Amino acid sequence: LLGVQWRTLRLSSAQTRWGSARADGSIRLNWRLLHYRPAVIDYVVAHELSHLRHMDHSPRFWDTVATVMPDYAALRDRLRDEPAPRW
Repeated sequence: LLGVQWRTLRLSSAQTRWGSARADGSIRLNWRLLHYRPAVIDYVVAHELSHLRHMDHSPRFWDTVATVMPDYAALRDRLRDEPAPRW
């Protein structure tokens, strides 16, 4: 949907990030995301893939996220309000 191509996908155990993206197409997702409902996971994936178009958090970036996840703000709040278990 975003017209981007990722190159590598890895899982991480980061303590403070749900995901990350690099300009070379590398995506990392925190394995703890599996504790959330699929829509929240989809938001994180859309967020990271949107970084392959805009490597910042500018209004253009958020507009890109909104093209595939119009309710991204509510889903982002879920990550803040409902932390995953720390095990």
